[in-house]
Amino acid sequence: MSRSKLDSEIIKLGASFSLRIKRERERLELSQSELSNISKVPLDTLRSIESGRIVTPSVFIADSLVKALKGNLDKWLREIRR
Repeated sequence: MSRSKLDSEIIKLGASFSLRIKRERERLELSQSELSNISKVPLDTLRSIESGRIVTPSVFIADSLVKALKGNLDKWLREIRR
């Protein structure tokens, strides 16, 4: 079964989320490998999210990354939607 095409709003939100992950990781001076270890998200998955290959990570992966970056997923999503 093929996946339906994502609309432009979802793609924009995903890009904003990816950028926020990368910026927060860099602000905390963490490497991708370190964030992967802290969050328990596979390194390849993290790289795919930050590069935009994964536009819509699962809520579980998104939450793990945000918590590892000392954030709150609900708050991040509200801020990104503004």
